Amino acid sequence: MQIVDSTLNILLVEDSEDDLALILLELRKNGLKLNHLCVDTAESMVEALETQSWDLVLSDYNLPHFSGAEALEILKQKDVEIPFIIVSGAIGEETAVQIMRGGAHDYIMKDNLARLVPAIERELREADVRIARRLAEDDLRLAAKVFESSVEGIVITGADAKILRVNQAFTDITGYTQEEAIGNSTKILQSGRHDNEFYAELWASLVDQGYWQGELWNRRKNGEIYPEWLTISAVVGDNGEITHYIGGFIDLSRQKQAEERIQHLIHYDALTDLPNRLSFRVRIKQPMAKSMERNRRVALLHLDLVKFVTINDTLGHKVGDRLLHQVGRRLASSVHDSDIVARIGGDEFAVACPYLDRNVDVAAIAQSVMNTFSEPFWIDGREIFLNPSIGLALFPDDSEDYDELAKFAGTAMQHAKRQHGTYQFYHTAMNTGSTAKLNMENSLRKALDRQEFCLHFQPQIELGSNNIIGAEALLRWNLSGGEMVMPDLFIPMLEESGMIIPVGEWVLRSACYNLKEFKKAGFDNLPVAVNLSPLQFRHKDLVGMVQTVLAETGTDPTMLEIEITETSVMEDPENTLKILTKLHDMGIRIAIDDFGTGYSSLSYLRRFPIDVLKIDRSFVLDISQDKDDEAIVETIIAMAHRLNLKVIAEGIENQLQLDFLKNHGCEIGQGYYFSRPVPIESFTKELFYTPVTALDA
Repeated sequence: MQIVDSTLNILLVEDSEDDLALILLELRKNGLKLNHLCVDTAESMVEALETQSWDLVLSDYNLPHFSGAEALEILKQKDVEIPFIIVSGAIGEETAVQIMRGGAHDYIMKDNLARLVPAIERELREADVRIARRLAEDDLRLAAKVFESSVEGIVITGADAKILRVNQAFTDITGYTQEEAIGNSTKILQSGRHDNEFYAELWASLVDQGYWQGELWNRRKNGEIYPEWLTISAVVGDNGEITHYIGGFIDLSRQKQAEERIQHLIHYDALTDLPNRLSFRVRIKQPMAKSMERNRRVALLHLDLVKFVTINDTLGHKVGDRLLHQVGRRLASSVHDSDIVARIGGDEFAVACPYLDRNVDVAAIAQSVMNTFSEPFWIDGREIFLNPSIGLALFPDDSEDYDELAKFAGTAMQHAKRQHGTYQFYHTAMNTGSTAKLNMENSLRKALDRQEFCLHFQPQIELGSNNIIGAEALLRWNLSGGEMVMPDLFIPMLEESGMIIPVGEWVLRSACYNLKEFKKAGFDNLPVAVNLSPLQFRHKDLVGMVQTVLAETGTDPTMLEIEITETSVMEDPENTLKILTKLHDMGIRIAIDDFGTGYSSLSYLRRFPIDVLKIDRSFVLDISQDKDDEAIVETIIAMAHRLNLKVIAEGIENQLQLDFLKNHGCEIGQGYYFSRPVPIESFTKELFYTPVTALDA
């Protein structure tokens, strides 16, 4: 098909009017004549296929009602053989590979629409090749018409393989004009890559079957060797003798390049061009085997970039991507040639150091990797410091199995991460806590029935007036023997086991009853903040539960503040928006807790009915010591105010932190500088009658 001179019937599967306009603009500015229809549901696509014939389908991948993969499946079910190209703005490497394997002909990113027209031309050419081949097989009398219109290279020879005629596509692909080709043997195209046996089998197939089809390498006039898909048919005269051969071929160069690119994407990280997790696993196996034979070690380092997620969300994903690229380059240039560096996901990297003598100081290797981060990274003139948390496991000392070794290195990295950027060797004691954890979980399952839970309250201080203007309700667990378990130990267990659902309801109900206690003590306008977990947001009737608790306790909704984490918001944004809107409409205030530690951004959160933003204590902790944290806190406060949000800073522990926050406009604070969380009796009898500046820290 000559797409410039023809009208293309294009079915577009797209829900965005803006993206549709950009696609049509790209097609039309390349001189394409279009007859198009846009659909955005499976039903409308089926109807379009049943009522009209189409030359190709251009489909987005992520649509509100169905996906590009489903659109491709509809084509298969309808047995419609037309080119199908994904045109998407958010398709990952694995998805791209899957959709190509599933039958898509190509995929184009919306930020690179310049590839769209060449991709359409290629796919239509290949479709024409298939059409031309069928026509040639069905009826040779149609060969002349196919010859003139086909974008497939076509060559007609005599029985002696001397070229009699070629078409324009032949010239375009090989570089030989008609004058240069006619009269010569087809041997002028041979690349030299195939031996005599290959050509002997080709000619034998032509003689015996009158047909040969396959992939081979030929040579252009300029000497370039290229792959092509060639079909040769023998033409037999009335006497049964072969009189001519007709060869049709397409240039596979772009397809080969695409295949190589896909193979590269399968094994390499697209952002850093380092081996990915799959490739790393394959590459390390041989050094492990050789190290075992030579009685040597392999050191496996698992790196996580401390606070990278915060930098990524605060400064933008483009900056984050460039930062990861620089990290990959710096790591790769800092190790030995025999070492293997990989990006194994997100902000995590791995380094394998094989063939180590037993007396090698592995700690020095870890410190050397740490030292590569001593110098700042520079992005657009901005100085950014990163610290890694590194976990180390040794082969064969810790394990002779790679998967177990990788798990141990990850375990050690988690321990290092709790120490805010250092390195840790794996040791078996890291797993000894598993039994104790199981025993604690068994006790936790009985804690609610045994009434072992209680609430403590931490005051929230208006920094401008030093007045207590609210309190956060915090869950505490007192074992029957009197021992108090720290929240960071048992709350993750509640999440993992699902017990957070009934316990969370108990917390909300208890906090509402405690509001009555505040009122009895004479404090009518003291709102209480209650945390909701991500698991509670996945519960089918969270709003109904809150309504029931408010009704049972007679609580004024305006005295209740719900705190949710960024994780809760981002797990299912659309469902979260519905829930938060219903809660907010009831009069409940909404706060985002631990902001900066998740994967959202203020510009994204503006979609939600949020009243308060809480800066995570990890940023407040390093104020006056870490310029990056100061910049992040300052940016969060400024952006929150532009969105008309109140800001609460958690974890204030000293005057320097307090002064910095006040000077940058933070309205509310809480932390040990003012008071630890205390039982309600201490809160109402002591804190309300004590000046804030003298509260026990």
